[in-house]
Amino acid sequence: MTAAFAAPLGGFVEYPDPLHAPCEGIYHAPTGQIYVEEIVNPGTNGSVGSLGALDPATGEIDRYPLPVPGTTAGGAAFGPDGNLWFTYFDTSSGVAFLDPYSKQFSTFPTADPTATPTDIWPGPDNAMYFPESIAQNLGRIDLATHQITETPIPGGGLNVPTTIIMPGAGTKMMFSAALANRIVEYDTATGEFTHHDVPTAAAIPQGLTLGPDGAIWFSETLGAKIGRIDPVSGAITEYPIATPEVPVPSMGPLVLGSDGNLWSANGGFTGGGTIGRFDTTTHQIEYFDLPRPASGPCDIDLVAAAAGRLVIGQTTGGAVAVAGIDDLNAMK
Repeated sequence: MTAAFAAPLGGFVEYPDPLHAPCEGIYHAPTGQIYVEEIVNPGTNGSVGSLGALDPATGEIDRYPLPVPGTTAGGAAFGPDGNLWFTYFDTSSGVAFLDPYSKQFSTFPTADPTATPTDIWPGPDNAMYFPESIAQNLGRIDLATHQITETPIPGGGLNVPTTIIMPGAGTKMMFSAALANRIVEYDTATGEFTHHDVPTAAAIPQGLTLGPDGAIWFSETLGAKIGRIDPVSGAITEYPIATPEVPVPSMGPLVLGSDGNLWSANGGFTGGGTIGRFDTTTHQIEYFDLPRPASGPCDIDLVAAAAGRLVIGQTTGGAVAVAGIDDLNAMK
């Protein structure tokens, strides 16, 4: 359990989750709950992290320790089967899901216990896709059979897929390869990989999303830019996003909001605490301060953002923040 939520501040409502390092907050529309990936919450079975079910009406969190001893969760997303899928890694690796109604876990280990899958997202073919950072594979689990297949990612030893995988155009999935400084597309129909090298050296591309124009947009955590990949030519254009107010944005994941803007969580790696709104037409960015400084926002739920709500885990701040996109836009 946790204390009831705080009053709105600066457009945000906060739900305290101290000492558990909440990273992702994922809205479950059928029940109205927010599922929280908690990086630090050791269970009695020796697990490192947990999943929490937050009731926005009361601020209370029911916690479910991960089912595999010695592991913590990577990314999480609801699948078309209605389950909350997530990756796990540390002493072993795999993917798992939590049934949001029975609260029962099911786990599916990868062949390599050190594979380290770091994020997961539904594909266009009734499957969940996940990048394996250490094994250098792109994993797929079929939702009908729960069979896992793994495809080696070409590109060399530095082609480490990182924490973001998202749906691309048509039959494609896309993910960031931060250490290789590239964005990678994978066609689920043909099995073809396409690499897009980022012009700015050592930019650490991380968050990516499909924009309202059908292009791939991504953040550069160290490059202090937002990049756009043309859907036809593959050409990359970069836009600086540092401002006098936020000179080192340390931008994390991007999501497309219901208003057609790109929203970002900033400062997760540097102890910052802002949310960015980027206009893909004017290429201007505005920043909104989260209620608590140095909160380390980790992620923004893409599905909730598409429905008009920002749900943000604050890893170092120990809270989940929620805001309406229209409410923030009315402020500036």
